[in-house]
Parts: sequence; structure tokens; C-alpha cells
Amino acid sequence: MLARTALLFGLLLATQLSGAEPPITAAAFAKDGRSLVVGSQRGLHVYSWPYLAKLRSISTRLQYVHDLRLSPNNQVLAAVGGSPAEDGRIELIDWPASEHVQTQTVGPDVLYRVSWHSSGERLVVAGPDRRITRLDKSGKVIGCLEGHSRDVVAVTFLPNGHFVSGSRDNTIRIWEHSSANLVRTLNNHTDEIIDLAVRPTSTSAPYVIASSSADHTVRFWWPIRGRLMRFAKLPSPALDIEWTPDGDRLVVVCEDGHLRVVDPDTVEVSMDVEVGSSWLYTLAIAPDGGSAFVGGADGLMQVVKIR
Repeated sequence: MLARTALLFGLLLATQLSGAEPPITAAAFAKDGRSLVVGSQRGLHVYSWPYLAKLRSISTRLQYVHDLRLSPNNQVLAAVGGSPAEDGRIELIDWPASEHVQTQTVGPDVLYRVSWHSSGERLVVAGPDRRITRLDKSGKVIGCLEGHSRDVVAVTFLPNGHFVSGSRDNTIRIWEHSSANLVRTLNNHTDEIIDLAVRPTSTSAPYVIASSSADHTVRFWWPIRGRLMRFAKLPSPALDIEWTPDGDRLVVVCEDGHLRVVDPDTVEVSMDVEVGSSWLYTLAIAPDGGSAFVGGADGLMQVVKIR
């Protein structure tokens, strides 16, 4: 099965040729929960929550927007994407003023994911060149890590400063940030990794992460110890996964147009909502944990109650 990003490019090309509304591919809430930023081929736009009234647009040079993450202090928005087979870019945008701070080219192809260190002083980005790139808070590249044998499509920091990467080579790798040493490789998935998410209540070791894969599973791990805790089998691959703020539930949006809520302790699907008839690409949980923004094919934007 092809991964999320490869199929996304095909759908985006078909969208361009047909003149249809492009899919919504990235979203991030402001800390106060009163607005969120949404990304697509039509650019970056800020909407009110929960009414989704358009408030303003943010200038961007990203042809494709793949991920949006606000810094821990909620003052800088990192947007990653780029142009296929041309360049990968990260844009750092002052928030909420929406003024560009820095644009940095990182590699010859689009970037997929970005994650902030809890200090706000460092970032890591995942890209199709099999590398993870480390940057400082100004967007300057400070180093690259290699180890995966295929494109790196997901990356996220752990609370202890280690970070975790996921690849189309079916593996998850744990890295020590300051030394850039590989700590461990997890290879239980039987198909390409799609997304990773750290449980927010994991404030001390062993930290818990969730992973989604084209093998139709979401898996729960103690990554530092290298232990697979349990997994849930889904009817359709989860293209984006997010924990609720309390860490009690994992919310996923899937290729079949469904939003599902997974209990991490019992791995039961406690909620299954058909949001659309086609792919759902992005998910953002409101800070109160009671509802979620879902974006998908044909410009779909929808509010879904999850509690």
C-alpha cells in the first residue's frame, strides 16, 4: 500500500486538473482555543472556533502545506511543506501577528512533519531524503541524521529531549537529541509508518507514544524501553493521529472518511463517526478536549464532537 504522502500528491494533482477544491492537509489550534490555522494548496488561513468563520489569511510560499505546529510559548508558527521534486521548506511565522520571521529551504523535496523541542529552542523536520533535519529556533540547520532506508514521514519530540521518527521503511527510531545517537529501532509494524504522537500525560519515563501505519493498526509503545504495549486493528489506515489533552483517548482520522476514538488501555474503538465519503488528512483537537477539527478531501472542514 502506498503511504499517505504519495497518494496525497496524486490526489492533489487530480484536484488541480479538475478545478475542484484542494484537500485540507494541516491544522493547528491557537493556545486559547478560540481560533485555528488551516493549511491547503490555497495557502494558510485562520478560522474562528467553533464556527469556522474565516478571520484572515497568512502569506506563504509553500505550494503544499503538510504540517503546522505552534511553538511551546505559542509565539511562533512552524509551517512545513514545499514543492515536489524542487524544494522542501520550513516557514517560521510570528504568532498571532502572522508576520514571517524566517523561510528556510531544507532539501530538494517537500517536508512532511515538524516538531518543537519543549524548550522552544530547537526543531526537527522529516523529509523524503531519508533524513531528519535539526534546526535552531531561527530556522538555521544545525545537523542531519541518517539511518532510515526510505522517506521519513513522521517525527516528534519526547519530553526528555529524545525524538522519535517514523519511515516508509516500516520502522520507528528513537534518537538522543544532543548527541544525535540512535538509541533504538522498533520494527513491529508490517507496513509503512504514517504518523506518530506522544501521550501528553507522559511526563516521566517510560514515555508512551502512538503510531499509525498502512498496516491498518495503531500501536502503543514505551519507546525508550523498546516495548510494544498493545495495538488496535482498524478498518482503514489512520492518516493523522492526536491525543486528547488529558491523554485518555487517541483520536484518529482515516482513509475511509471516518474519525475514530481509541482507548489506549483496552484498544477498543469507543467512537466511530463517518465524517466524509473520502480521505481525511488532518486532525486538531480543541484545547478543552471536547471537540476536534477535521480536514479532508474536496476542501472538507468539519467540527466533530468527541466527548
